[in-house]
Amino acid sequence: MKKLTLNEWEEKYIVRSVERFDQKYTMFNRPSWDSEIKGFLDNWSFIGEVKQKPGYTLQDLALRWASRRGTLMELFNISKPNPSRITKAIMDMIGPANLDMQAVHYKPPGGVKIDVSDPQTITRNIKKVATYFGADLVGVCRLDRRWVYSHTYERGELSRSAGCEMAIPGSKPQEIPEEFHYAIVMGFEEDYTMIKYSPTYIADAATSMGYSRMAITNAYLSAFIRNLGFNAIDCSTNDVALSIPMAMQAGLGDLGRNGLLITPQFGPRVRLSKLITDLPLVADMPIEFGVMEFCTACKKCAEVCPSQSISFGERTAEQINVSNVAGELKWSINAETCRMYWARGNKPCTVCVACCPYNKPNTWFHHFVFWATDHIRWADSFYTKMDNLFGYGKPKKADNFWEEWHPKRGIFH
Repeated sequence: MKKLTLNEWEEKYIVRSVERFDQKYTMFNRPSWDSEIKGFLDNWSFIGEVKQKPGYTLQDLALRWASRRGTLMELFNISKPNPSRITKAIMDMIGPANLDMQAVHYKPPGGVKIDVSDPQTITRNIKKVATYFGADLVGVCRLDRRWVYSHTYERGELSRSAGCEMAIPGSKPQEIPEEFHYAIVMGFEEDYTMIKYSPTYIADAATSMGYSRMAITNAYLSAFIRNLGFNAIDCSTNDVALSIPMAMQAGLGDLGRNGLLITPQFGPRVRLSKLITDLPLVADMPIEFGVMEFCTACKKCAEVCPSQSISFGERTAEQINVSNVAGELKWSINAETCRMYWARGNKPCTVCVACCPYNKPNTWFHHFVFWATDHIRWADSFYTKMDNLFGYGKPKKADNFWEEWHPKRGIFH
């Protein structure tokens, strides 16, 4: 594994000026305003339906949605530049009198702040606290404002059942105050065993638990930083900024052909969150460990992608459509065909995560293979053949999932 300077990372991935991305162009938002996209399908929700088929039963669907329950923590997040109308309405309904005032509004007495003369030690301690609160990976980067969304977009999902009017979908300009200089980026492992059941509800339960853990850990860590006398913007979900380039700059991993962050520890089997702060920290360095070379030779995710949304070709800085960021040298994903596949099947997919040769259990043998892909790169195609020969990445039948499943104890492991 090699550490890169930011200039070296820039030379590897950025070929021309990168404009800030408007969140409304993500494929999760486009169906709510883009009439051309919305007209392709009647139902874009992929909420799921009960089937008499292993992996899609009521129990499987219940597990999927229960695992995402922790994301409700995000409803109380008012630290973002543009808090959602849902959040504002809920906070107005609850009112400060019904909150735990001491826990929610605690501030250091007399405006005291932690001594920042030793940012190295502060950074070390922040990483320890983030891990204690549930993160599996933690890195720090200087805030690169190219990755901050130029506008945030709200789809308008406020429920009348909560006693509120429906929110009007819309886009708002977004700026992060100048005093915020650092981002703490965290990775959350998704359960290896459950991901093997892709593309069922069972696999998405692992993804959903990742989102729940993100929301909870971010809420705790942002509170810790505020308790030190500094400010924190909680970006636990896929909002405020683009997670993957920030995670790369924070040294958590490298970019794969499947458009996902590939980490040395878990491959692409991670969810990413970030927290932007004015607390002085020490930035980590980007890393490379053979991912670009291996993905050039492998192409396994492109071969098995059900919607054929992953490129077989070389990296390019051109957009496939408006849901891609231009100027970055990468394998761009066709988000339109990917998202439409999700909606047609009424479920998420996760096949590109499960099939990736970097998605392996944490064993000495697989760590050795990862080392080999970094140091013996001429054999990359051989590694892929062996991965196929041993049957890695093949979807596992869910017939006996509930009998065989032995979950790790606790949410944080």
